[in-house]
Amino acid sequence: MTTATAKTDRITEADGDQCVDLRHLDWKGYSTLLNLRGERSVPKMIYLDGSLRLMSPSYRHENLKERLGVLVTEVVTGLRIRCVLSGQTTFRRRAKRGGVEGDHSYYLANADRVRGKKRINLSTDPPPDLVIEAVATHEADDALEVYWRLRVPEVWDCTQTELTIRVLQPSGRYAESERSVALPVLSAREIFEWVSRVGDETDTEWMLEVRRWVAEVLAPRHSNDSESL
Repeated sequence: MTTATAKTDRITEADGDQCVDLRHLDWKGYSTLLNLRGERSVPKMIYLDGSLRLMSPSYRHENLKERLGVLVTEVVTGLRIRCVLSGQTTFRRRAKRGGVEGDHSYYLANADRVRGKKRINLSTDPPPDLVIEAVATHEADDALEVYWRLRVPEVWDCTQTELTIRVLQPSGRYAESERSVALPVLSAREIFEWVSRVGDETDTEWMLEVRRWVAEVLAPRHSNDSESL
């Protein structure tokens, strides 16, 4: 199939999220659309086996995404954890017939392997150690399949009702975990309690509370965990 034969299969909108699904799109067509989009962050693109989803995110999605990102930033900064931010980088491999852009992605264990690089090439460089996928109104199944094909070690899949930590196993499949492996100081329950907290506070006040929690609760925990190794 060629780019010209790509078919728009479905257009959906739910609470502001706008999704367009294209079928029968070859790798060249996918690459062409990436080039046309350029450095813009929208629409997000998920490519899997000839199907492409284009998504313009809603406020609900973006608020959840940003809270998850702030939480990780506060943790790695407050605990002095070495990290390289890779944001919404498009990670793709033609051999795996997939490409995806996480809402946030991070190099942690592999930070030194990519530090200072201007470009990531998954044929020689490792995938990010942690990817965050915020899910407001769309399923994350295709994205998770691509992450698996690219061998991303850990994915946080966060919806409006729960956060699931998926860790790549020696068997080659993902398994749910109560705690993060990339950031062992965090549990799925704690992460979700923070990002889903709703009240009269502004996000500025929420961020200050997160920072205080990292300093007063996580820092001692992290120190104790480090001493026990």
